[in-house]
Amino acid sequence: MLKATNSRATTKPRSRTSRAPIDQIQSSLQIVAQSTHQVRAHEQLLRAAGVRLDRAGAALLYKLRLHGGGSYRVTALAALLGVDAPTVTRKVQQLERRGYVARESDPDDRRASRIRLTASGEATLDRILAAHRERLERLFAPWRDEDVRTFATLLERFSESLLTDMENTDDH
Repeated sequence: MLKATNSRATTKPRSRTSRAPIDQIQSSLQIVAQSTHQVRAHEQLLRAAGVRLDRAGAALLYKLRLHGGGSYRVTALAALLGVDAPTVTRKVQQLERRGYVARESDPDDRRASRIRLTASGEATLDRILAAHRERLERLFAPWRDEDVRTFATLLERFSESLLTDMENTDDH
């Protein structure tokens, strides 16, 4: 699990008297979440990347890279993706046919196999991430550089808070 490091832990907490900024953040996060989960937006991103792959396939490739680029059992991938093992097995079979992932024997249990990203899977994921970066650059193009840097800093700080909260929730 990723460990959050909150470098601003000594910052004075915000006053809880005004609800307006939280309402504004909540509304904005709903729009962000909607835009990232929208099927049409995902299809446009993959088209821009020149990749024919569904969202679940792209998510699996991303998780394989994000978590160290090693190999994983299907059950571990299912846990990372928050789905059941049979769903991952079917997706792995599809990705394996396309050459994006490969199976290898599990050295700890010869009955099991481990899934790893192939060079083709890496290249495909690189194209998807490049298309995503181009979209972000387009979205931020009208912004001043200083505003983008400030937003990046604050978003990173918020992400650290989210990670800490998720870790604390997992402990309970």
